[in-house]
Amino acid sequence: MVHLIAEDIGHRFGRRVLFRALGFSLRSGEALAVTGPNGSGKSTLLSIVAGLRRPVRGRVRLEDGGRVVADEDRPLRTGLVAPYLNVYDGFSARENLAFIARARRLPRAEARIRALLDLVGLAGRSDDRVATYSSGMKQRVRFAAALLPEPPLLLLDEPTSNLDEAGRAMVVRVMAHHRERGGVLLLATNNPEETTWCDRVLRVDAFR
Repeated sequence: MVHLIAEDIGHRFGRRVLFRALGFSLRSGEALAVTGPNGSGKSTLLSIVAGLRRPVRGRVRLEDGGRVVADEDRPLRTGLVAPYLNVYDGFSARENLAFIARARRLPRAEARIRALLDLVGLAGRSDDRVATYSSGMKQRVRFAAALLPEPPLLLLDEPTSNLDEAGRAMVVRVMAHHRERGGVLLLATNNPEETTWCDRVLRVDAFR
């Protein structure tokens, strides 16, 4: 069982307040859509949830299997997909994932890498250099990389950027896969259709 709790989260940059007293709770299999105007703090909230940024006030707690994940370990238990994350152009998709598996010391990763490349629709191009990929294909690599360590928490920041209709279907497929295995998920989006892929919607600007 996975449980994610955000309590009384507040954050600002200088005098500019992004949100105050923001909170939510998610349990295994649940997904939350995070919406709001550009600059309202959606990406900042996801970085706080991931443990990459400390909020000015409040706290985030991730429980996995009844145990609280230490704040310093939460980034390692989080999969993040965002268009600003880099992949290695000089490697193939398979080599990118194998590098991550070695760095994270993931055992018996070969079979999982094959399965993930198939899940994100890259099985036929998995050994081509990423430098030859379109922006949408690189986004698919980011999805596979985020899912590789089987994180209990998956954060998707504008995940359909640069994706065509087949790519959007892949995102829906990945979300269902993660939820079926008991993970929790946050999706930051301004697309009304994408909010319907989640159980609930949180408007960041409602907490300003």
